[in-house]
Amino acid sequence: MIIKSISLFGRELFRIERNRSGQFSYTFLDGNSFIDDGKYLDMYLKNPVLSTIVNFGAQYYSQMRITHLDAQGKEVKNSPYVNLLNTPNYFQSKEDFFYQQKVFLDVSGNDLIYQIKAFTNDIPKAIYNLIPSEIDYNKIHKINKFIVTDKDKKAFEEKHIIYKLDDTDYNIKLKDIIPTYDLANGIVQNSFIQSPSRVKAVAKILNNIYENVNSKGVNLQMSAKYVGLNQNDGNRAQIQDGDRTSIERAISNKNLLLTNAGIDFKHLVSDMKRLYLDEQYASDFNKVLLAFGMNKNVLNPFDKDSTFENQTQGVVSYIQNTIQQTADNTMNSLSQTWGLFEKGEMLKASYDHLPVMQSVINEKIKTLTEFQNMVKIAKENGTMNDADAIAKTKELMLKLNL
Repeated sequence: MIIKSISLFGRELFRIERNRSGQFSYTFLDGNSFIDDGKYLDMYLKNPVLSTIVNFGAQYYSQMRITHLDAQGKEVKNSPYVNLLNTPNYFQSKEDFFYQQKVFLDVSGNDLIYQIKAFTNDIPKAIYNLIPSEIDYNKIHKINKFIVTDKDKKAFEEKHIIYKLDDTDYNIKLKDIIPTYDLANGIVQNSFIQSPSRVKAVAKILNNIYENVNSKGVNLQMSAKYVGLNQNDGNRAQIQDGDRTSIERAISNKNLLLTNAGIDFKHLVSDMKRLYLDEQYASDFNKVLLAFGMNKNVLNPFDKDSTFENQTQGVVSYIQNTIQQTADNTMNSLSQTWGLFEKGEMLKASYDHLPVMQSVINEKIKTLTEFQNMVKIAKENGTMNDADAIAKTKELMLKLNL
């Protein structure tokens, strides 16, 4: 028997059912990507665990420092591409733009960057992240041939998606879009320009968290209520409905329930710990953390089983192995689309300037200093000349991103 059904945009998304033995089951109903994106974004806004995890990652991701490197690895000063990314559009700063992008990547698996140009070969005047739930892919993801030739590419780029902006539909050609992905595109059929969402794999766990929070709220309310015993021997008058109402009104508190039953006076819920709601919440929290490349040493709201040193190292590892990878993917997509790779140039994102990364910088400086001391000795004993020393030092500094 269906107990509750939740719909979005007129389509059923989630169903709670109970069988004859009284057991409940929770089911997410598969839909198209348009429906899924709306469902997952709604879940992100309402689920405390998903919101906390996604926001934590987006906060760090958005603090990247972007540089434009030429073919020799030197920084291009006053780069128009860096200037664009620092002020992407009228409404957003660099931090706003990349925070939004990371949220869309984490929640829907995809982020389509819309670039607005006056002419095809111009640098974009503005770039916007398109809200996933407002995108109709217009069947462009259904590709029945491999794209190889320039003719194939041009034909594909002339196709368009439909984007809804304040109830107005816009046809946006693929040549004006820079797609970025969270996991990888092309994992399943008809997904060359789409990546699956991490949220789908943990949707049932997130729903358990939602039910856990609701259950705790209900039990907290019930814990403030009492049952009172009418201590009579059967010869006294019973409390009548009118008397009960008068008594409750007199004490101005509906949390006191009066009854004629022979039971003890006690809380309706007297021991919240025996429900193990917090333990269940913590267990589900950690499961979702793992799905987003984190663990308790990165984000631990319960302050258990993790020292300050472990948490610091956990955040550093998370930035290096997860955040940096996403930033590199984005910078590579932008560099390729804007023709920088063709010139041997590239955009680079770095997080070395963050306070939490200071320990990493110190290690890099230590490594460079030791190398320079080794080079000095090598030059003194004649095993390395000046040209080799300069070349190898530059090579190391490039590897260390110094």
